[in-house]
Amino acid sequence: MNFMIEVEPTVMWIGHRSEHSAIYGPGIRYVIWTQGCNLACEGCWNKQFWPKGGTPATITDLVKEIRQVKGIEGITILGGEPLQQANASLELIRSVKALGLTVFMYTGYEPEEFDETMQACFDSSDIVVTGRYIESQRNVVLRWRGSTNQVLHCPTGRYSLSELNEQNEVEIVVNEDGTIELYGYPDSEIRQWIENQSVA
Repeated sequence: MNFMIEVEPTVMWIGHRSEHSAIYGPGIRYVIWTQGCNLACEGCWNKQFWPKGGTPATITDLVKEIRQVKGIEGITILGGEPLQQANASLELIRSVKALGLTVFMYTGYEPEEFDETMQACFDSSDIVVTGRYIESQRNVVLRWRGSTNQVLHCPTGRYSLSELNEQNEVEIVVNEDGTIELYGYPDSEIRQWIENQSVA
């Protein structure tokens, strides 16, 4: 007698996606904001991604979508908190690496807080930013980080921190419907300008 075992596909809960971004890591990257985070850092720029929910996507479908995007160097996973969906994040990281793309991951956790799966996500990623965002240590001239306590790691050796030039990067996207999206760590003047444009 033959038995068939159906394996449920791994699902990631996603808050937002951007197919092309130039500020979340080296080169042009496909960026995924995971949905859900209970770390609740004061002053967090992405509070809309704290609650659970979002849009479910199987890792298989997500990888198919990423494969079809031309001209990207890799993906960046942030949130939300990717390591609160560690199993899904690990499957995504490994699948994307198999395509020859690089992975940049943000996490609010410190390495000493990692469990085995979280550690595997860290070890498999090419660049990782670790540490809670601390409002009192905010620094807008840092590259890829929001506060001075956060640490950049290059676990695989694919990139080197010696190549890093500290600079703030902000990305403004004007959609076809006229809405404006702001990415990165803007200062108060840029935020105010965007708000004025949205009202106008």
